[in-house]
Amino acid sequence: MSQINQITPWLNNQESKNIYKIVQKTYLTENKETLKFEKNIRNKIKAKFVNSYSNWTCGLYACLKILNLKGDDEVIVPNLTFIATINSVIMAGLRPVLCEIDENSLCLDLKKLTKCITKKTKVIIPVHLYGNCCDMDELKKICKKKKILIIEDAAQSIGSKYKNKFLGTIGDFGGISFYGNKIITTGEGGAVITKRQSFHKKLYKFKNHGRSKKGVFKHDSIGFNFMFTEMQAAIGNVQLKKLDKIIKKKKYIYEYYKKNLKNINQIIFKDSSKNCLQVHWFTNIFTKDKIKLIKYLSYKKIQTRECFYPLNLQPCFKKNKQIKNLDGDFKISKKIFDNLISLPSSFDLTKEDLDKIILNIKKFYVKKYRD
Repeated sequence: MSQINQITPWLNNQESKNIYKIVQKTYLTENKETLKFEKNIRNKIKAKFVNSYSNWTCGLYACLKILNLKGDDEVIVPNLTFIATINSVIMAGLRPVLCEIDENSLCLDLKKLTKCITKKTKVIIPVHLYGNCCDMDELKKICKKKKILIIEDAAQSIGSKYKNKFLGTIGDFGGISFYGNKIITTGEGGAVITKRQSFHKKLYKFKNHGRSKKGVFKHDSIGFNFMFTEMQAAIGNVQLKKLDKIIKKKKYIYEYYKKNLKNINQIIFKDSSKNCLQVHWFTNIFTKDKIKLIKYLSYKKIQTRECFYPLNLQPCFKKNKQIKNLDGDFKISKKIFDNLISLPSSFDLTKEDLDKIILNIKKFYVKKYRD
């Protein structure tokens, strides 16, 4: 009996053929295929400026560094996110401030956010967890009044929209991840989005050793090597052509699970936020039987995934004096972690796969509550 994976990328000979074309040209570092990739992203999500980066973690770090912030400046991050969000702030030498999430959206709780803002708050990073978002109009209103910049962490949400605007294009900066398990992939890799040409130029210089173009050896600023590659772009350009089909399949998977599991009282599905057209990176269910259900499905060779571990509980941050609000009240973050299961959500899932997963979830609950 073969295993059903929780997530696998949709790759086939289309990507292979495009990589082969690039390899035949022998120019493998960032070049014309990457420029094409950036143009295709701009067109796809209606972004003004796009910089490809080696990964979104480096991209987020770059966004913070080009702002020339001071060491005691504060950056607010949601307490429930992948650790890369806060690590980028720490790498930039700034002070992360943890903020609780909303129980329904799993994104920043804007009421609690206002209590986290101080005179030192310079940036807020809303994380569009699993393709959902907070009320971006309200967040923009808060930030405009306080002169705070917004960096959207849209790592998991390419294709998701808020009021018909693509997530990642609404704030001062935005970022998409193309890691192997994301909606589309280039293996590693990311894209940084901005509306301002001045930021765009600084972001390019920062990833290119502090220079505006290659082949120049006088550097007027400090930068790093966060460049993309032509092989990644070759994969990415094919993946972007598949994006609409992937989004359609993600919607089908989510609705199929929801329809067929709706009669199990012990399982909850959370709706998308108001005004958010969500691309469900993963289909998530919420149940108090999380651990037992995960083990049962694993025994049946059905792979699932837990939620991200709340930042305030991370062992590596224990007694970290750089992080503000570590001892805050994060009951919602812990509740979500304790109850969330990501079900198999790959593009290549068949109806037979979905039926098998659903049948085994139903069997689990019949057995559990019969015993």
